[in-house]
Amino acid sequence: MTPHSERGFTIAELMVAVVIFSVGLLAMAGTAAVIMTTLTSTQSRTIAAGVAESRFERLRTTGCASRASGSAKTRGIAEVWTLNHLARADDVTVAVTFLSSHQPRTETFRSFMPC
Repeated sequence: MTPHSERGFTIAELMVAVVIFSVGLLAMAGTAAVIMTTLTSTQSRTIAAGVAESRFERLRTTGCASRASGSAKTRGIAEVWTLNHLARADDVTVAVTFLSSHQPRTETFRSFMPC
């Protein structure tokens, strides 16, 4: 009688497959964490841009002689705006500070407003 060979996987082959599968899962989990951090940061930056745009609009509706630098804080978002009066326009810079990934971050926006 000849020995009958069984078909299947050895323990070593199974262990290698499990290790490769585990590395792939860990890579996917790491990528998901980076994507979530990026999305949160992007959302915060979008809110900061909205705050700055709102400030620019309020300053545009104010007469040139009445425009002044200042600061405000609303719902944890701080904004500081500065004006540089030019001959026929105002150079306005708005710095918005907010928390992104539990760390303060400042975005700066700039616009020229004709007088």
